Amino acid sequence: MSKDNVLQRIIEPYKVQLPRRDVSPSPSAPEPDPDTRVEDQQQFNDFSNIGDDFGSLDDDFGVARESLEEKYEGAGAYYSEDGLTFLDVFDADEFAEYRKDNLFYPFASKEEWEVADYLLCSSLSMAAIDEFLKLRMIQNLQLSFSNARELRSRAEMLPSGPSWKCQTIPSIYSTKLPIRLFWRDPVECLESLFSNPLFHDKLDFVPRRVYKTAARLLRVYSEWLTGNSAWDMQSQYPIGATILGAVLSSDKTNITTMTGARIAHPLLLGLANIPFMLTALLPIPKYLHPNQRMRGMLEDRLVHECLSIVLKPLMIAAEIGIMMSDPVGNVRHCFMPLAAYIVDTPEAAMLALGIISGTPFKGYSHADPSIFLTPEPLHHWHKEFYDHDLQWCLKVVGAQELDFRFSILQPITGYRHFAGGISKLKQVTGRVHRNIQRYIVGLISGVAPRRFVIAIRALMDVRYLAQCPAPDDDLLSSIDQSLLTFHENKNVIMTLGARMGAKKPIDNWFIPKLELLQSITSSTRKGGALIQWSADATEHAHVSEIKDPARHTNNNDYDPQICRYLDRQEKLRRFAITTTLRSYNPVDVAEENEGEEDNIDHDEWEPSDPRTALLEEMNQTCITTNYFSKATQFDTLSHRQLTYPPRTFIGGTTAIHLNYDPSRNRVKVGDVSVDYNIPDLHFALSDFLQRDTRGRDIVHEVASRRRLLIDCPPIIPFDRVQVWHSVCLQQTSFHDSSIVLPAQTVHASPSGPGWPKGRRDFVLVNIDGAAEWPKSGLTGHAICELCVICLSIGPIDPATEMHTLKRAKHADGSSV
Repeated sequence: MSKDNVLQRIIEPYKVQLPRRDVSPSPSAPEPDPDTRVEDQQQFNDFSNIGDDFGSLDDDFGVARESLEEKYEGAGAYYSEDGLTFLDVFDADEFAEYRKDNLFYPFASKEEWEVADYLLCSSLSMAAIDEFLKLRMIQNLQLSFSNARELRSRAEMLPSGPSWKCQTIPSIYSTKLPIRLFWRDPVECLESLFSNPLFHDKLDFVPRRVYKTAARLLRVYSEWLTGNSAWDMQSQYPIGATILGAVLSSDKTNITTMTGARIAHPLLLGLANIPFMLTALLPIPKYLHPNQRMRGMLEDRLVHECLSIVLKPLMIAAEIGIMMSDPVGNVRHCFMPLAAYIVDTPEAAMLALGIISGTPFKGYSHADPSIFLTPEPLHHWHKEFYDHDLQWCLKVVGAQELDFRFSILQPITGYRHFAGGISKLKQVTGRVHRNIQRYIVGLISGVAPRRFVIAIRALMDVRYLAQCPAPDDDLLSSIDQSLLTFHENKNVIMTLGARMGAKKPIDNWFIPKLELLQSITSSTRKGGALIQWSADATEHAHVSEIKDPARHTNNNDYDPQICRYLDRQEKLRRFAITTTLRSYNPVDVAEENEGEEDNIDHDEWEPSDPRTALLEEMNQTCITTNYFSKATQFDTLSHRQLTYPPRTFIGGTTAIHLNYDPSRNRVKVGDVSVDYNIPDLHFALSDFLQRDTRGRDIVHEVASRRRLLIDCPPIIPFDRVQVWHSVCLQQTSFHDSSIVLPAQTVHASPSGPGWPKGRRDFVLVNIDGAAEWPKSGLTGHAICELCVICLSIGPIDPATEMHTLKRAKHADGSSV
């Protein structure tokens, strides 16, 4: 049967007339059964209102956002609205009849389900759970399970996700143990991710070309769908097809720490912007062949064979497509081409050898290794810096000198301080690589030859520019120019003898990671911003998908126990999502929250949307405190609504947050002057107040002469202050102002243990009202040392021991 005939048979049951620009279903499309679908659909829409979100994706495939986007016309159509939703799959479970009366079946109640979910997700062993359930207080709850075995048996009755399979791989070469491959259908995994309501705002279906201006001369590349490869793939699929770029990742990871040397080889699968899930555990057998190189080759060939088995359903879906339902039940004809394969350099070399021999991607439609094997930031950029750039610096500057320069840097909260230098570091992580990169150019400047510094700085420019989440053509040109600058100056590295091997200098530039830097711009244009393909996400997934489950095993025969644990956790997660969706009632929540606005603790405010809370919990994300939002909330509240004086403010593009309680309270200004070694503190405060009375919008000068007049001694209307030893400063992302960055702590404290002369961090201060950071760069800004953080306190009446308040006056003497 030809490919066209297969496609025709797939689409025929859903076939409708596709208009040229409006791809919404025609009236002839089958309507949902009102008896089975209306109630669930209404509950789902009441909960999330995501039908509108998806509707906007299918309407108007023309130019949008003032002609800044050109969307692929006719892409991402849906053929009917009666597909199976997440709730429909839940209702198709064999125990669905019991859940009509008890939503939390097989558990007796919501409270019992919460106890069971806590125990099953905890790190408690089965023996510890048994002991917990034997406590008299717990037995008084009259739970329907009395031990861990009964508890797990009830968890097995919950609706399941993609099922695991075990397949024995035959081999003509002897191994210590049989070769077993544990895997699950990747199409089922992607279907599970695609229909998950928690990811409704992460899905996109339409390739597009994004431009910087309306003239459409400057392209911007961000997500995979903004690259050229997605556009080209869409043109080769039928009209109305939905392309879901599959993302794979494989890398060996240690299961045990310090002992055992147990290793797992997970294969992760995901969609663009969607968290990864484990789809296979590739076997790592111990071949008994006497030749070590032969054993390595056999292991590589085994990986190729296993990938061919696991990816076969995905190859079929990429060739002829499959009908799938999105989170609101819209049926789409989905194709699953391989968008990216995230691997480190050795794994990429192993896959490349398999591709040459015809496996494992033989027959995978649109699977081009020059496209899906993209440069990977963690291993190809940051690891290249540590393995090569830093070693050149150590050779040229000298290990002792560079260690000394690192050791005398002032510690900064949030960044590692290398008190012992960097030449003898062990177990170096990607975060350490980034921390060293922040200092390296400044530390070698002045001691290394000028052309050497230019070469190192050029490579650093490449790394920082390439990490942009939305690079445009101008930025890509800057990357190419930085690479050209490096090549024009790289001969000085060999001239200085910095390119060294184990025993002798190396006279060539055969560095694979350095070669991969040349493909940054071309890969970005094909697959979007390369930062989205960083292995940071997959390394984190190794913790949740491999290492955490391994801790719940008996440390013997890990693979099947990891699969069972993940299967159980998937059931718990899906059951939690469904019961939350079904039990959520916006009317009840509104009544519960009515009248509680006055009692909100704004420092502890969290979103009350259960969908958001579930997503945060499931992804185990650390939510960044938004001080901009808090400051805005305080501005909208009246003085009666504030339960305490606000300590969060916005100054320009920076949010400033102080702790509610100061580090020192009611300190005399003279004592602060002595403790912080600021002899002219009185004059500085007086000069500040005199300038401030002339206008509230002025920018105070830095490093300017103060008016020290003998006949005009400093006068300040207070004698005591509150002092803080630290302050939190928060800014937004340079690339996207809607993204709030984590706050940074800045210190200004007097002398103490470890800080004999006090701790004073440096800050960037705006000294020109016309300048704006970061658009203006350092123009209009000064680097200053933060000496003290204080707030004035008015005089205290000795009789009442209360602050005396006086009405402020203008410069002309009139009352404010």
